[in-house]
Amino acid sequence: MHETIEIRRVLPAEYPSVGALVRAAYEGDYPLEDDYLAEIEDVAGRDTVSEVLVAVDRESGELLGTITVPHPGTRLIDDTADDEFDVRLLGVSRAARGRGVGAAIMQHSADIARSRGLGRVVLHTGEQMVAAHRLYERLGFERIPEREFTIERTIGPLRIRSYGLRLPR
Repeated sequence: MHETIEIRRVLPAEYPSVGALVRAAYEGDYPLEDDYLAEIEDVAGRDTVSEVLVAVDRESGELLGTITVPHPGTRLIDDTADDEFDVRLLGVSRAARGRGVGAAIMQHSADIARSRGLGRVVLHTGEQMVAAHRLYERLGFERIPEREFTIERTIGPLRIRSYGLRLPR
């Protein structure tokens, strides 16, 4: 893991900042509806039913990125198999992009999955999030076409891709 980045559970005082970080990360990639924006920003609500993690700069304490992972024995995504670890809402601040933050967060997530004895990390991502696709593919994730779907929205359809990373046992 990157030596200048610490990944830990979000602190309640950070909920508003993390919500704003994720919203800005997602809004920059594609148009979103108000209800999804509210879900993205509801870090406090998410952190009660799952674990919201943050990446922070060890020296400055600056929030760099975030991801949501399930509590042990639970799932975030309905189509997750028993041996899979699903993650949601990876977001990296615009200022921190290109510093390896996303890769560090995803590696940390894979480490959690391994520690829980799970065999694959899975996620869904919007088709427009090309930079995220490149990151996942660079880390060894492969598309899972049979899990892909389209969300019908008032602002137009959104195609959702699915990716998975097999973990060595």
